[in-house]
Amino acid sequence: MTLIARQMQSTLTDAMPEEPRIRGTCQDMCPELEQTARQRQKRLHRFEMLEGTEHNRLPSADPVRCVKEYSRPAAGKDVIPPAELRPPQVLMGTVDYLINRILPRDDVHFTEVYNFISDRLRAVRQDMVVQRVKGHTCVAILEKAVRFHVYAAYRLCESSVQQFDPHLNNQQLENCLTWLLREYKDDSTGVVYGNRACMEALYLMHCLGSHDALQHGLSLPKSIRECQVVQVALRLHMAQLRGDFVQVFRLVQQLPYIHSCAVHRHLALERSRTLLVMNSAYSSKVCRYPISHLQCLLGFDDEAETAEFCRQHGLKAVDSYVAFKKADFSFPEKAKPKFSQCLVDDKLQECTLPDIIHGKTDVLCDSNSLHPPSATDKHLDSEVYCTEGGQLEPLTGAMQTLSLTSEAKPGGCPTVNAYQDSGQPTEEQILKENQVHALATKEHRHPSGTLSTACESGSSPASSGKEKDMKESVGRPWSRGRGRGGVWRGGRWRGRGRGRGRGADLGV
Repeated sequence: MTLIARQMQSTLTDAMPEEPRIRGTCQDMCPELEQTARQRQKRLHRFEMLEGTEHNRLPSADPVRCVKEYSRPAAGKDVIPPAELRPPQVLMGTVDYLINRILPRDDVHFTEVYNFISDRLRAVRQDMVVQRVKGHTCVAILEKAVRFHVYAAYRLCESSVQQFDPHLNNQQLENCLTWLLREYKDDSTGVVYGNRACMEALYLMHCLGSHDALQHGLSLPKSIRECQVVQVALRLHMAQLRGDFVQVFRLVQQLPYIHSCAVHRHLALERSRTLLVMNSAYSSKVCRYPISHLQCLLGFDDEAETAEFCRQHGLKAVDSYVAFKKADFSFPEKAKPKFSQCLVDDKLQECTLPDIIHGKTDVLCDSNSLHPPSATDKHLDSEVYCTEGGQLEPLTGAMQTLSLTSEAKPGGCPTVNAYQDSGQPTEEQILKENQVHALATKEHRHPSGTLSTACESGSSPASSGKEKDMKESVGRPWSRGRGRGGVWRGGRWRGRGRGRGRGADLGV
């Protein structure tokens, strides 16, 4: 069930008659009755024990550090008494304690910190549900819970399943997002939430590739939709759906830190799809592609990581080059996620973990400041090479028209630039050429102009007479000497009527 469907279901549930609300009276982070029971049962966490009693046979509970744990509601269980429920202001203080005091601890492994905070946040939401907390306090708690689960998903992405369950974390994250988005849409409170734009963009990044998420983003109020972070998220969403992988990785560099953590789980699949496209475009027995350009294009940290990624897809990567070949490409069974220094970690800079969860890092990044263009990227003589006799030579023809350039691009990352050999055309020219080619393909006609070979330096030294005639004839306009109604079909020109003229049958 998608988040949008959950929102609709929650809306129908909210329309039902409400029962009288219960107001909690517990002013501590953990009710006294629970403290006593857990101390007797030896179920206190090390974070909750009174200092000096950790190694005792029966450790004592610290009333200041003990936090209420999550308990599953049992069938037939009586209504929770108000003395065991914490009011909204105490819940807010509990969340701040978990973020400010527990999250930054580095004396234990982060998985232990995550398990403790995740369970206690779930108990906080449970008290909120029972008391039907709404308004600013509810939204503030949910926003911090969302950021925590997004950060934890990235921080523990390399951990084993025994240490961290990404599915359970993602389930908790989506529950918080569903509740949060529903609160944003509830106008009965009359509260204006300043962090809504950042949270809406975070939802779009978490659900990258979802048409429902994109439709939700486009239906947002104009004041939210026109915020810069939402604009970047929408552009990235649309670039991913139309397969513009260059724009996808370029926009990822502009995202704030927490949004980059949210989109990180999609990067492996986007890189695989990008590699599939490039493998089809540059597939050749004699051509090689520089790993340094592929590294910048896909946002890897170094060439070794880029080469290993190519090998996982069946491609050969040797001597800082990768050989694309259609027959060798294969998707890995399950790619293990890894940290990304250039796309995520570099944006953290001097911020602390509490700053991340409190939303102090939700600022768009300047990709040029993160990765300034290098002189090497700006002055490459050629990007794709063809090997012949052990020497490297620039490719010409159709392969060169698809070569990559990094001039005037943020971060020095290469982007696809059509017709590189004929100068730097404008976007309108490229769009016009694409329309001509698309129309010609649709009508099964070859567009006017010249036909360039895929790899002249790698072609066979002995060309046949037909190939020579073909190269001579394709230099002329296609309308000449073909007769009326000529159609390219079955590997040759088939004209209607008499006098198809010279070169009508190209023999290919």
